[in-house]
Amino acid sequence: MASSPFAQLYQVISRALSPVPKYPYKLGNDDSVKKTGLLQDVQSMKLEDYKTINDMMNVAMNGEEDDDTLLLERTIAFLARLPSQSQEGQALTDGFVNTLWGSLVHPPNGSLGDVARYRTADGSNNNLSRPLLGAANTSYCRTIPSRVFQGPNFPDPELVFDSIMNRGDGTSSKEHPNKLSSQLFYLAIIITHDVFQTDHRDANKNLTSSYLDLSPLYGRNQEEQAAMRAFKFGLLKPDCFSNKGILRLPPGVGVFLIMFNRFHNYVAGNLALINENNRFPRPDPSHATWEDWVKYDEHLFQTARLITCGLYVNIILKDYVRTILNLNRSGSTWDLDPRSQEKKNALNSNPAPEATGNQVSVEFNLIYRWHSTLSKKDEYFTNKTFRDLLNGIDPAKATTEQMEEALMRFEREVPSNPQDRDFAGLVRGDDNTYSDDELVAILTSSIEDVAGAFGANQVPSCCRALEVLGIIQARNWHVATLNEFRQHFQLKKHETFEDINPDPLVAARLKSLYDSPDAVELYPGLVSEKTKPPMDGSGLCVNYTTSRAILSDAVALVRGDRFYTIDYTPRNLTNWGYNEADFDLTVNQGHVMHKLIFRAFPNHFAYNSIYAHFPFVVPDENKVIHDNLKTAVKYDWAKPTRKIDPVVLKSHKTVCKVLSDNTNFHVPWGEAISYLVSPSPDKVYAKGFCLSGDGPANKESREHVRKCLYAPTKWEDELRHFYKLNAQNLLEKASYRLPGSEYNEVDIIRDVIIPLNTRFVAAFFGLPIKTEETSPHGIYSDYELYMLLTVMFMTVFFDSDPANSFKMHTTAKELALQLEKLVQIEAEVDARAGWVADVAARLGFGGSDKPSDTKDKDGRAWPGLPSYGRHLISRMMEKGKSIEECVAGTVMPISAAGTTIMSGLLSQCLDYFLGDGSEHLPELYRLAKEDTVEADGKLMHYMLEGIRLRGTVVVARYVPPSAAAQEVTDTAPCIADPSDPMGPKPIPNPKVGESKRTYVIQPMQRAIIDLTTASHDESAFPEPETLRLDRPLDNYLPWGFGPHKCLGEGATRAAMMTAFKVLVGTRGLSRAPGPRGHCKSVEFKEWRGQVGRKAVEGGGEEWTGLRVFLSPDQSGYWPVPTTMKVTWLAEEARGKSEEAWVKVGRGTS
Repeated sequence: MASSPFAQLYQVISRALSPVPKYPYKLGNDDSVKKTGLLQDVQSMKLEDYKTINDMMNVAMNGEEDDDTLLLERTIAFLARLPSQSQEGQALTDGFVNTLWGSLVHPPNGSLGDVARYRTADGSNNNLSRPLLGAANTSYCRTIPSRVFQGPNFPDPELVFDSIMNRGDGTSSKEHPNKLSSQLFYLAIIITHDVFQTDHRDANKNLTSSYLDLSPLYGRNQEEQAAMRAFKFGLLKPDCFSNKGILRLPPGVGVFLIMFNRFHNYVAGNLALINENNRFPRPDPSHATWEDWVKYDEHLFQTARLITCGLYVNIILKDYVRTILNLNRSGSTWDLDPRSQEKKNALNSNPAPEATGNQVSVEFNLIYRWHSTLSKKDEYFTNKTFRDLLNGIDPAKATTEQMEEALMRFEREVPSNPQDRDFAGLVRGDDNTYSDDELVAILTSSIEDVAGAFGANQVPSCCRALEVLGIIQARNWHVATLNEFRQHFQLKKHETFEDINPDPLVAARLKSLYDSPDAVELYPGLVSEKTKPPMDGSGLCVNYTTSRAILSDAVALVRGDRFYTIDYTPRNLTNWGYNEADFDLTVNQGHVMHKLIFRAFPNHFAYNSIYAHFPFVVPDENKVIHDNLKTAVKYDWAKPTRKIDPVVLKSHKTVCKVLSDNTNFHVPWGEAISYLVSPSPDKVYAKGFCLSGDGPANKESREHVRKCLYAPTKWEDELRHFYKLNAQNLLEKASYRLPGSEYNEVDIIRDVIIPLNTRFVAAFFGLPIKTEETSPHGIYSDYELYMLLTVMFMTVFFDSDPANSFKMHTTAKELALQLEKLVQIEAEVDARAGWVADVAARLGFGGSDKPSDTKDKDGRAWPGLPSYGRHLISRMMEKGKSIEECVAGTVMPISAAGTTIMSGLLSQCLDYFLGDGSEHLPELYRLAKEDTVEADGKLMHYMLEGIRLRGTVVVARYVPPSAAAQEVTDTAPCIADPSDPMGPKPIPNPKVGESKRTYVIQPMQRAIIDLTTASHDESAFPEPETLRLDRPLDNYLPWGFGPHKCLGEGATRAAMMTAFKVLVGTRGLSRAPGPRGHCKSVEFKEWRGQVGRKAVEGGGEEWTGLRVFLSPDQSGYWPVPTTMKVTWLAEEARGKSEEAWVKVGRGTS
């Protein structure tokens, strides 16, 4: 850069005035050149450089750069303008280089390839640069060296135990002050056994890994892991665990591990079913090799393990750590999660590294010996177990040698096959699983059992030999003293024995054992130290030093683990797996323990059971907590009990018979409907709504609603006009021309069918939708309103996933009440009821009728429903009822289902005609263009057949308590197609006569009415797998049958047929290439737990036709299709390619 004349003059004068060099001869690479100062820097700067400096400082503060400002380039330009010998410029350049270097990890802590992809059985390769760091069968590390003189005359270890640790006869035993349940400490036991298993032959060696990898379940090495695996479909052997030592602990610990076992197998099954991006392609049995099946099993097993460990660590951080920090008693969602993605900034110049690996230490081996927390129940169990192991010797009097020999003998005698081991005296069934009832009884007892308290003289005497062995082992490890350990964590030294424990007796005994507080050994000191009181931040109420140390250890165990940090991604766990293990701060402040319990035992717990949602505190204390938080009403407080298995009814005759009998078979939806629309326990609505029950009030409601829906004389013309123009407009607006092609493409479900039906329901019921074309000042967008209505629908009609049911219920209720209030305001505006209505009217609620058609900026006409909306709401207002009662009790319930049902049926119908029924597309196109009454009649039959052949519809009934048990005879009219046993298409049952069975359905037992199988019943639909246009309309069942047949059948048939006509009236309609041209679905079989019985009584493993669909990102299941892309010939290209229809329309699948 050329220097200015002033700078050149300054340089000349400086040289002239400088002294003669003392040493004129310099080395050739001498860099001792005089640096220029700040004045020279300022002279070289431009005005914009000052903004660059300011932006650099802002980035340094917040750790994030907006590269749209081109700060990188401006920084380089600024540095280039500074004098070459600028001292500040060099410092800034150094910082710039440091920033660029720091953007990458050195050396990299992640890698591709199978070696890095999954956890190894022994924990190796967690740190790829130090592959043996933290692996099983490596030595413990040391947290802190001991520098003070210890011994050599330590007090007798038995005396130490008897003096400051022993609970004695139990009279001094204390319950945990925060009423923590034994269930919490069972998890603590699992964590301890996960990372600490000392080799009795070499006490410096740890037999398990230093990572939270669930080795008590999966095994510590390849041999133990192989013993746990079924080597089929990624599964574990059912209802067992690897660690032998767990068998001598309270059975609640084993049940905890069995729950993880069941969760793993649930996950493996779903991974195979979803097969995200063909990641788990099932080998073709006709030509697959043994290696293909091994690979299939391995990928499923390892991925399921990653997901199961993900839930495990979330339980630790969100349930366990929050409880020990007493955060479960607050309404806060804050937690101590070491996985936070820290940013480097001025306030955090040195973010904690992650994925470094971990090596557990001998000190923490001692810290986690929490025998004092054994409840009285578990003390009794432990005493009996040890007495049996010791051949009748009292454990409190056994020597260390006797105890060691007993434990080693136990280890030798336990069978190597986990399924051959005796657990809690339970008997395995024919499928090698344990009874759900017996396991749940153990779990319930564990949740109700108050654990013991920490502190001096709280360890059961039956643990005497174990504690003495611990004291001796700590001495052999030469661990630091209690005070040295405290100083390592920057805690104040205990100056007196009273500082350690203010109890005079304990302090006196410590003084008699040790000469000085500085001499108190680590392990006895940790156990006898005073405990923290219950308070905010202190829920565990553990000894002071332990409370500080375990938080550091929790951070190290999680943040140092590659599989919980940089490799904990949806890519590695799959989208569905990541979501399945994930937490939601809006549900129980992030707690996730309920996910594990519901997956293990789906048949016992109410969706909102306090036992499932907060099992780490006993229920009585949870009641106190949630009363204070005003959340007790959200939960069910009853003990878990087995739910009665439902019966699945399948034949057309039986289905119609049951649906016609509303005396002995009632609808089950009343409680859920009232829950959604009732704002408080003292304001319960919708009990008399037509779908809420089968009494006289429900019958009157049905007639009232029917009259309101069909009061307008030209309702059908109005609906058809709405659907025709809106469908055409959405299709045109949402589609785009494929580059270099004559075809358009659109997501026909997401961008046409769903918004079309959502806008219809909004216009029909006066819901506050926000659209660019007709209602820019509304409240909810198409998608928001659709999601709101669908989650309401699922809560009432599709509550099939117990692990997510609570979240769905609470979300749906919150959203429903918001919508209900808005609709109520609309009704109040029309009724001119109160000041709220006056204000709302000024904001656009209510008011004059909107025109039938509204034109957008492109001239497209968007019709409304002038006879509905506010007019329908007005018609639904009933005499003697308030506006709130009418809106909550009638308008809200009836509006919930329309969008979801119509979108589902139309999407599945279209899916059929784009696949198995694609040969009919040319005729459908011809009929759509013919546009006559006769053609429309045929199109209606085509649509109903498409729905029948591909639709999945199910309803439910139950026998009321007032009725007697009902005897029902049924058959299985169809079976799975052998060529595609999990597909959506059955074949007629060739042995339908032999499938006849009779059920006795008990009061309060549900009957699942399978309208899908009934729609493939040859007795009602001859040639059931053939599309025929001569079938009686009354035989079709998608809208139900009998007294509760859908009131909106006439309206929705007309509306859907109009939309169907528009869609099939596009030439060359075809699926888009690849998976995006399909609506991804999987066979729906309700998870009934691991126990291998029939899915439901009478349901068996027969074909039900029921399917669930994947969300667009495949992270969860949805009751109806969510996405499917199609193509069709653009309007201007149709004349060029008349044969394109046949070429594109045929042969798709």
